[in-house]
Amino acid sequence: MGEKEFKKKEKSILINVEDKELDRIKAEIVSAYLNNCNIIEIFSKTLEDDAPVIKNLLRNLAGMEVIEQTGKRIAAKDLIDINNIPIRDIIRRMDVITRSMIDDSILCVQGKCSQKSIVDRDEEVNRLYYLGFRVIKNAIENPAVIEKLKTNPWKLLNDKVVLSRIEKIADGQKRITRMISEEKFEKDMLKGFKELIEGIRKMYYDVMKAYYNTDKGIAYEIEVTNKNLIDKCNKFLESTSKEICSHCPQAKKSNARLTLKGKKESEGLSIFPGKLLVSISRIGEYAKETVTFIKHIARAVLNID
Repeated sequence: MGEKEFKKKEKSILINVEDKELDRIKAEIVSAYLNNCNIIEIFSKTLEDDAPVIKNLLRNLAGMEVIEQTGKRIAAKDLIDINNIPIRDIIRRMDVITRSMIDDSILCVQGKCSQKSIVDRDEEVNRLYYLGFRVIKNAIENPAVIEKLKTNPWKLLNDKVVLSRIEKIADGQKRITRMISEEKFEKDMLKGFKELIEGIRKMYYDVMKAYYNTDKGIAYEIEVTNKNLIDKCNKFLESTSKEICSHCPQAKKSNARLTLKGKKESEGLSIFPGKLLVSISRIGEYAKETVTFIKHIARAVLNID
């Protein structure tokens, strides 16, 4: 099979960003990238004002390089040949980064990790997710590419599930660490968070092992036991919420800051009960979502012939 069979005509798009919000501009550029446009041109009479943000966005899309810029126009070209990128290589890179994020989430609970570092890695996972999406879309549209990559449409659809769930898991770790960093939780609460994240880490490591080895035994085990971890999240949320709510009447009466377990403000945790309840609830929901995403990866393994 000749190399020429894998070549496609370059696909280009012209995006008018006149009088558009940056969020809309970003959405249009990312959409063009995911639809495998090889050349993306952006133009506007007032482009100069938004040029730095747009150029930064383009550079954060794997393979896209700015090749031309004027006061009213920016052109970027895709320099990556996605016909030769195995999707599993992208998933492995996303997996390695996500593992490090989960490990560092545990360190963040202990005050030993920078939240910014985790945010930066989440952006890299997003970048790889976009690239993986393009690779899968391109392969499904081109039977010759599927043959070259030694895969098939059904496997690519399962890979897409794994790709998207890893991206969601990384995003969840970013949000959990951000909320833990923003609040001053008591030691008992931090211990509970640490135990939950450690449970997530073990289950995530197991499911990725199942994916790489097509180990359906591990996948079945996760399918059966994931509910136990969700129940653990619910019990922790319930017990912690009751402890905080026990102070709410006093907070309404005094309209002042309180501390848990009767400690002086200088000794314990100074909180607004309502705000802390919201933070704990969100962390719990992110943790449960992560467990569900891990279960989806396990189901993808079970769907592999």
